[in-house]
Amino acid sequence: MPKESRILIIHGWSDCSESFVSIKNYLVSKNFGQVETVFYADYESREDSLTYNDIIEGLNDNLIQKCIIKNDGSSDYNLKIIVHSTGGLVVRHWLWRYYHNGGDINICPVTNLVMLAPANFGSPLAQMGKSFLGELVKGRWKVGDFLEAGRQLLNGLELASDYQWELAHRDLLIPDNYFQPDKIKTTILVGDSDYTGIRSWFNKPGTDGTVVISGTNLNTLKLTLKFAKPKNDPNNTYLPHEWVKDVSVGNTAYGILQNYNHGTITEINPGDEANPYSNASVLLRALTDSKDDFVQLQKDLSQANDDLFNGTGKDKYQQFNIHAIDSQGSPVHDFTLEFSVYKKENISGNVMSIDQVPDNDVDDDEYAFSTELNTLVTKETHTYTNDTSYRRLLVNHRELTDFVRRLVQNANFKNGFVIGMRIYVPAVDKGISYVLDNLQHIVIHDSTVVDDGMPRFFFENTTTLVELQVDRKNTYVRIGTDPADH
Repeated sequence: MPKESRILIIHGWSDCSESFVSIKNYLVSKNFGQVETVFYADYESREDSLTYNDIIEGLNDNLIQKCIIKNDGSSDYNLKIIVHSTGGLVVRHWLWRYYHNGGDINICPVTNLVMLAPANFGSPLAQMGKSFLGELVKGRWKVGDFLEAGRQLLNGLELASDYQWELAHRDLLIPDNYFQPDKIKTTILVGDSDYTGIRSWFNKPGTDGTVVISGTNLNTLKLTLKFAKPKNDPNNTYLPHEWVKDVSVGNTAYGILQNYNHGTITEINPGDEANPYSNASVLLRALTDSKDDFVQLQKDLSQANDDLFNGTGKDKYQQFNIHAIDSQGSPVHDFTLEFSVYKKENISGNVMSIDQVPDNDVDDDEYAFSTELNTLVTKETHTYTNDTSYRRLLVNHRELTDFVRRLVQNANFKNGFVIGMRIYVPAVDKGISYVLDNLQHIVIHDSTVVDDGMPRFFFENTTTLVELQVDRKNTYVRIGTDPADH
């Protein structure tokens, strides 16, 4: 006999369950639950001392107290969870801690997860939320704390945060990824529009007004660029570089819904059911018990995404979260990325040394295109406040496609072109520095090679993680037969 279902709704930062009454009423009206079987989860998101661990511990304790789950994590019910914004990070953290890391994912009662505009890879407004302006707008007055904004949660929400990076390694970049049609049927929905009116002052490129659209998708890729000397290498030599690729094996449904923003995607209007891609229609389909129906939803949303962008001509983006570490595993806080274009005949191989491309050998065409590309890739850069070894880039795919098209059509590049990336890391002090020779002008795209073995970099509407590993060296240690003189 099939289990009964329970539905849980989890809100985001600076919000509360009152904002989701329309969702509950709609579900009840469609017999997806009764008043007593659709629950809200509330947490005080603007308390500065509250952490994600606090929230998910309280969430788990309350689920046990309400008899929705048992002490061991199992349940007599199928649990369907709907989250909004920061609620996406909350539920992912809870699933990892109580079922993947500290429990048994096979007894997890969650059958469906619907993420409405989830902040899976951050929000450009999180940093503003920690500022004095943010505290004035959203802060909570409290005796003893002039204004509180939920600083611990906002740290995790900030673009390129270490929290997002670590969570992705815990639940996405793992072989037993549980976001699957036969495990947890996960649907991610985000609007294609940002705010209007006075709130439009805070709009940022590629967002729904609050979260990065390409940062909602859980279909992520990690590229590790290794420059560090291989461990236990008998020849004690440096390789030019090595790429290692890790791909999320999750299998989710992902839909970008037209004319919704971060707020309106949670506002259910039953009259919109005539539109198969309204939030009301897709929400019901996302809660299906049927694997076959869910797989069909995946296909339908994918086609709808293509139709939306082809029909509207709106920009598509890709987010890059970058983390630089040294050969000891310590963060590299000061580094610079530069991107350049070279004519194919001017270079050879996949790593170009400084001697191969001195500044005075770069012709006008290469310089102009290099300047444009570098601006295109780096103009939306954010450095994580609490750890500058984490950076975020946002690339407009329409602009990138147009840029490559003009390169291909340019007669001065008739023999092809390569795109190179340079990583510069300054010395720490006079005795501690980094091995830089193999960090100069790495070829990441060669227009003349169909398959050069290099991983592809650009995937629209996704977030790509890039880890840079560089070798650290020092001259402060010596062995000799003569005593040192200090």
